[in-house]
Amino acid sequence: MQTLEPYRERIKVSIHFNLAEGHCVAAPAEVPLLVDERGMFHISFFKVLLWSFTGKRKELRRQIELEMKAQFARVLPYTKSVRVDSHQHYHMIPMVLKSILKAVEESSREIEFVRIPAEPLSPFLKHPELWRTFRPINLVKNLVLNVLNLMDVRILKPYRRKSAVFFGILLSGGMDLQRVRRLLPEFQKIADRKKLPLEILCHPGGVEQPESLMDIKNTDCVRFYTSEGRKIEKEMLMKIKESC
Repeated sequence: MQTLEPYRERIKVSIHFNLAEGHCVAAPAEVPLLVDERGMFHISFFKVLLWSFTGKRKELRRQIELEMKAQFARVLPYTKSVRVDSHQHYHMIPMVLKSILKAVEESSREIEFVRIPAEPLSPFLKHPELWRTFRPINLVKNLVLNVLNLMDVRILKPYRRKSAVFFGILLSGGMDLQRVRRLLPEFQKIADRKKLPLEILCHPGGVEQPESLMDIKNTDCVRFYTSEGRKIEKEMLMKIKESC
């Protein structure tokens, strides 16, 4: 059986911090703003963002810090350096980002990489034939993440050269071969100009039966993991090398 040993030095392991789905790592009673009565996350990206500007801000940050520290402590024995990203990009919310960085700093581990999903719009503007194929919600996500990137400028300043040009928001949920093939060269040009790597986000993994998911009651996640988009993205990854 082939092992991963020959690829060990090339495979980079990131800590995928999570507030979006599944069970919390901290004690549920300590993070009631984040979870439901089952201890499952039930706080949306936009609710975290909204509450971070309200009177709940102080308590919300305390609970997020507890959860981020608990998650980081759980994976710490398995990684020597730290590569930071998060499920559904919650870490771009300033409060969440500060909580993650605080957990890492307290461990004295060096941060090797931070995902900054501020996807450039210029490659898409050069292909008007594709505009009608973009889902409006993905355009909203792109704009929100770019705004948050501006809000995070001071926090992320030390990590700009430890990041990458990002591609994968506007086509999220359906990174098909045809559109990726048209857009990828434009993104590569941006990465080359900035002398940064190019990071492409894709979700080829899915399930046939939702019972195998972390939380079957999370209908958004069930819909995502069982959608046809998972097969489309898998097919794209299998063919993209021979197409570009």
